[in-house]
Amino acid sequence: MMTFDAAAFGPITLDHLPPFAQRLREAANLVWEEGYRQPFLRELGNGTLDRERFAFYLLQDYRYLNDYAKVHALALTKTQDPEVMRFMADVQNGIFNVESAMHRKYMASYGISEQEMNSVRQSAFARAYTSNILSIAYGNPLVDVLVAVLPCAWVYADYGQRLAAEFTDTLDSNPYKSWVDMYKTEEFWSSSAWLIEHIEQLTEHLSAERKDELVEVFVTGVQNEYMFWSSAYDMQYTWKPEWDV
Repeated sequence: MMTFDAAAFGPITLDHLPPFAQRLREAANLVWEEGYRQPFLRELGNGTLDRERFAFYLLQDYRYLNDYAKVHALALTKTQDPEVMRFMADVQNGIFNVESAMHRKYMASYGISEQEMNSVRQSAFARAYTSNILSIAYGNPLVDVLVAVLPCAWVYADYGQRLAAEFTDTLDSNPYKSWVDMYKTEEFWSSSAWLIEHIEQLTEHLSAERKDELVEVFVTGVQNEYMFWSSAYDMQYTWKPEWDV
């Protein structure tokens, strides 16, 4: 049987995707594009996003990244491939030493201590997202875990590059420039490209039924990304505001 030849395919980019990745992207397209047009991203790109909304998002994202790191740690236990193990370790290192550093810098400027960051209440929407990917990481094969973490990496890379291009004339004066700068880079995209390449290899000879399951995992992840930003914009902790206590 033929296998995916990464060298022959060439560099994986946002506009040059292998077949299964194209299927994933097309399946999630509606929520993906609605996500880019939602108020949180529009106002972040314009530099007009309310500071309290961004702080809410950062605190939830800080909590999210801790669980995201755990998912990668669990993925590491599901393989004997040194390359995969190294990638999972590198992602964890990036979370704790790069992304979290950005969160701390922003939070310090807002007068929020690290103790407050570590004790922040997790929103229902963030908890639904992290519970889902942690469940997959505990109970499913490696390919499911790779598909479950791909939406976060891919959506951020896509939105980061698009925001940088769309708002290039005003980005230098944007208070959220460092956020856009982090996610617009080819270095950040490289994680998505790595995941896409390995998912392509792992799914090539799977049954149609298994591929359908993975598409559902991916679309659910993109939906959770949408709700993560939407709930941050509304600063909403519970499914309905009136349920909050």
